[in-house]
Amino acid sequence: MRFIKRTLLLLLPALLLLTSCSETEDAVVYDTWAIENQACLAKIAAEAGENASGDWKVFLAYGLDESRTWPADYYVYCKVKQSGSEPGYPSYNSVVSVNYSGRLINGTIFDETYTGELVPEKETPVELQLNACVQGFVTALQEMQRGDVWEIYIPPVLGYGSTVTGNIPAGSMLIFTVNLVDFVHYGETE
Repeated sequence: MRFIKRTLLLLLPALLLLTSCSETEDAVVYDTWAIENQACLAKIAAEAGENASGDWKVFLAYGLDESRTWPADYYVYCKVKQSGSEPGYPSYNSVVSVNYSGRLINGTIFDETYTGELVPEKETPVELQLNACVQGFVTALQEMQRGDVWEIYIPPVLGYGSTVTGNIPAGSMLIFTVNLVDFVHYGETE
């Protein structure tokens, strides 16, 4: 009995030490991931700011006061891949039909409605209640027209922030390739 107590007393500090090491390692991994995402955001913001090719669009997050100056974290950066031709835009309460693929800065795909290359005319879009999406997605989609295909860069604060969501680590910038197929404003029928 004494041997068991002594062994437990010796093992308990070692167990606590191992537990605290894993938390520290998680913190280091998170800090590194957050730093990598912030560096990627800075690069995208600079490229979009230069807009030499004219295919970048930058939007302040939906609902924020446009008369104030906001840091880069509060803007959504969109690279136009294909322009639609139908007039009109979804609103905050719209139901949107979209094809999309979402990935992290390391290329990990966390959600998609199609695989491989996007071929809008061959895909089956999904319907989403726009106001139920993350703020960055809401912001970008309200600026798109039917037929648009954009690559959307959503800073962590406009995505899931410091929360781990499914297989999306805390502090992640979200990158979506989105094709807006159609939308219906709240209260309208098709």
